[in-house]
Amino acid sequence: MKTLKIISILSLLFSQLGVFAQDTIYVSYNKVTAIQFPSRIESPVITSKNISAQIRDNNLLALNAMGTDFKPSNLEVKTIDGKSYKFPVSFSYGRAGRIFKLPKVDKDASLPTTPASNASISKKIAESRKGKAISTDKASKIKSELGNVAVSGDDLFYKLKVRNRSNIHFDIDFIRFYVRDIKTAKRTVTQEQEIYPVYSFGTEDQTIKGKSAEVYVFALKKFPLSKDKALFIEVYEKSGGRHQYLRAKQYDIENAKPIE
Repeated sequence: MKTLKIISILSLLFSQLGVFAQDTIYVSYNKVTAIQFPSRIESPVITSKNISAQIRDNNLLALNAMGTDFKPSNLEVKTIDGKSYKFPVSFSYGRAGRIFKLPKVDKDASLPTTPASNASISKKIAESRKGKAISTDKASKIKSELGNVAVSGDDLFYKLKVRNRSNIHFDIDFIRFYVRDIKTAKRTVTQEQEIYPVYSFGTEDQTIKGKSAEVYVFALKKFPLSKDKALFIEVYEKSGGRHQYLRAKQYDIENAKPIE
């Protein structure tokens, strides 16, 4: 009953923020991850044995991992309006425990496509040695650098370099982008706005081996940013504590360099 109450509160908060589900849904055994669908869910929900899926309030699906020995799996949900939703599901301590509100999509609406130019632009940025870091962070021999922001059309490109100076592999759980007040000391759900990349480069390799470095590039749609807010980038280590936090201020984004 307590869990249901918490989910209902979070549902209201996130509906106001306009948060939408990502491609991958993350679950954990000790946190409830929920998906709110635009229509009533048909039972049963098709999932693997290592996922607990419970329908709440007709259109809210509560998910838990069944233990810690979790292998990536899939989830299929059908709604009474005839639509079918499929999600890859992975285990994550840090990213589980959220609620995602799916937007109502017209039956004949086509899914957005990623411009082919984003791939070539991201590759060019990743290979370039020009520019300087606008934000850095260090934690236990892990150093992250956020390079100069680049722009092409309505897309902003962020180059992230993570260097591992230790002999212990650095396994990335997730890389998260969100906007919040610069002077906010305590983060709460109502103070953050999640921003989802429209394209990412280099993220297929989530492990940074000892004494090595990896470069990632993310394309985000342009968004308004006031002077008292910043875009924060969080690199979360899987089953570890060497998390990295970087930020881009209004000045950094407004001075984005154009890409030919």
